[in-house]
Amino acid sequence: MVCEICLVEKKPKEGVPVIRTFGITKEEIGEKLKGIPFTLEETLSGINLYFQREEDLLKAEIALGDAVYSRGEALEEVVGGLLRDLGLSLSTAESCTAGLLSARIVNVPGSSDYFVGGVVVYSNDLKVTLLGVREETLRTYGAVSKETCLEMLRGLKSRFGTDCGVAITGVAGPGGTENKPEGLTYIGAFVKERYLVEERVFKKGRNGNRFLSTQTALDILRRLLSGEVS
Repeated sequence: MVCEICLVEKKPKEGVPVIRTFGITKEEIGEKLKGIPFTLEETLSGINLYFQREEDLLKAEIALGDAVYSRGEALEEVVGGLLRDLGLSLSTAESCTAGLLSARIVNVPGSSDYFVGGVVVYSNDLKVTLLGVREETLRTYGAVSKETCLEMLRGLKSRFGTDCGVAITGVAGPGGTENKPEGLTYIGAFVKERYLVEERVFKKGRNGNRFLSTQTALDILRRLLSGEVS
């Protein structure tokens, strides 16, 4: 049975001041927000922080910096707003997530303003024929590698011609090997000439890993678009 939370971002509680975070642990949050009263809710989407006073929320936003992605909006909405405001186009290349990222992007009304489309390249053959990933790269490093992810991004840029792109390749599970365990995923994005590929090892089961891959991909793109990473 597929859990819904693995396929869509859980919305925070309504009617309470909230900031949404990703890529930061509750221990790190506790350290940064000493003296500020709040409650938290952990989800696959990240950690939602709730406040009784607006002034505490504002202090927390400053203290947490780029770990904060919104005051309630889903990450795909935040990214969509940035793309629209900047007038940039987006394409995607997905292996283990098999279209989940694209589906989340088009959950946002008006996404046709910036989203051109994407490819699901589950097989190595399609990585080669559709994105121009080199067979030598696949033989040397494997489909689940930083090198392959980077070539997927370059293929998007050259063949789709978009301003931005996101690529994901990994081992969703179940299974894996000693060198490439279950949950190992390479996730990358580019904005114009800036590229970023990151390695993650998720441990939330097949669909949980797939969701976290898309959440991480959107967050990497958000940080690139916001100029938070060079």
